[in-house]
Amino acid sequence: MDLASHPEAARSRDRILDLLLTSEEPMPVQGLGAALGISRNAAHQQVTALEREGLIERASAIRTKGRPSQGFRLSAAGKATFPRQYVLLAKQLLEELSRHLGPDELKRAMTRIGLTLANSLPAGLPDDADQRIVAIAELMRGLGYESRAIEGPEGPQIEAHNCVFHDLAMADPGICEVDLALLRAASGQQVEHRRCMARGERSCRFAFTPKR
Repeated sequence: MDLASHPEAARSRDRILDLLLTSEEPMPVQGLGAALGISRNAAHQQVTALEREGLIERASAIRTKGRPSQGFRLSAAGKATFPRQYVLLAKQLLEELSRHLGPDELKRAMTRIGLTLANSLPAGLPDDADQRIVAIAELMRGLGYESRAIEGPEGPQIEAHNCVFHDLAMADPGICEVDLALLRAASGQQVEHRRCMARGERSCRFAFTPKR
């Protein structure tokens, strides 16, 4: 049986994550079982599944009167499952920047962010221009984009059906300069934003041409 698909098991799973979020110290399997009112075996099954998914991790052993017990805590991925108002905060930061920066200065700030993202990409992209575009599309997926390389009239293009800045770009299309700067720096080519979700289109599409 898939534990996550069973209603009671799913509730236990969520409660374990809640307990580990609020606990100041790592918790052992038996402690989690006692807190949830379930057997040690049932708690162990849930902990094993959560550890396998990378949502919790082993911490230092907990000393007891008997043998030390293995403690568990939330991993970074586990903490990320809890709601965070990143978009709200980012919109407020963007509004604050817009109040203090003119359009040209804001564009330069977005360009710097795009360059920083490009510098965070792994080294060793292919030298061949077309292969490099395909590799960039794959790396963008690791940043949260739903991106893929497609064949365009002049060669490979990158199409993205999800943008990590989508909500911000809808509020201010100037945010798209982050994507453009990222792609220019990573590809070493000029980039044309041929389709844009911020303009109401179904996806973003970027075409590449060699720099003059």
